[in-house]
Amino acid sequence: RLLRSLITPGGNLRAENVTLRTLIEDAYQMKPFQLTGGPRWIDQDRFEVLAKGDGSATPDQVRLMLQALLEDRFQLALRRENREATISHLVVKNQPRLSPSEEGTRQQFSTRAQPDGTVNHVSFKGTSMARLADMLSRQMGHMVEDRTGLNGAFDFEFEASRDPTEPNPFVVPWAPSLGQIGLKLETTKGPVEFFAIERAEKPSAN
Repeated sequence: RLLRSLITPGGNLRAENVTLRTLIEDAYQMKPFQLTGGPRWIDQDRFEVLAKGDGSATPDQVRLMLQALLEDRFQLALRRENREATISHLVVKNQPRLSPSEEGTRQQFSTRAQPDGTVNHVSFKGTSMARLADMLSRQMGHMVEDRTGLNGAFDFEFEASRDPTEPNPFVVPWAPSLGQIGLKLETTKGPVEFFAIERAEKPSAN
């Protein structure tokens, strides 16, 4: 079972069966494409991390705690640098076709392949535009920023045509379908922060 690091009530941190790469991404809130370098085991070995906060720690403070833990237990050393790279802005194209989520709606995402395998029905519940931008960024492999100005969580859905050269029917590019919900991506260039692993060591057993 895979579980990304979760910040739980009381400022605690819980992560099970995760790689060091995942822990780094969560600690620094980075996308996978922003991290380079490191030994092969950072993508293979699995770890469990349980850390207890002081009861009033904010999510940002818990992430700082995780950064300190990685430096201490894994001897992690990162080099940061800003580089010119592709950036897409998620913007409103016309009247957004988004329904405000009912209070208490849990964030959900699902995709369903149509019988002919050419189109996926993609559905979101309780999802903010910032979260959609984050998911697009991970899918496209470059930074996507929310510039819609739309606050809160929404329910929405669209049909996404899949690439016929892609054997996995659930791998579908969403960007061409955003017009169905009144959104679009505008792509430009700009400074993006990248991280390179300069040092990482396996921790000794407790």
